[in-house]
Amino acid sequence: MGVQLNIKDAETIRLAKELAGSSGETITATIRTALEREQRARAEKLEDALRFVRELSAEFMANLPPEWEGKTSKQIMDSIYDDDGLPL
Repeated sequence: MGVQLNIKDAETIRLAKELAGSSGETITATIRTALEREQRARAEKLEDALRFVRELSAEFMANLPPEWEGKTSKQIMDSIYDDDGLPL
């Protein structure tokens, strides 16, 4: 196969053996399953965060004042702050 993983941490080895023993799988299969589960969990967490940002962005855009429609963020900032950065 050519690829190896050498785990030198005793606690990690103990946990892998314990989990493999309780699941009836090999240590390799147990580690693969755990890594796949973690990868899915991280992907789901990222998708949840992206979904939240999209929803927040849509809500923000739906509530923009009409006078800001079609303007760039610089144009909006220029309309509410003076050259010193103070509110108009």
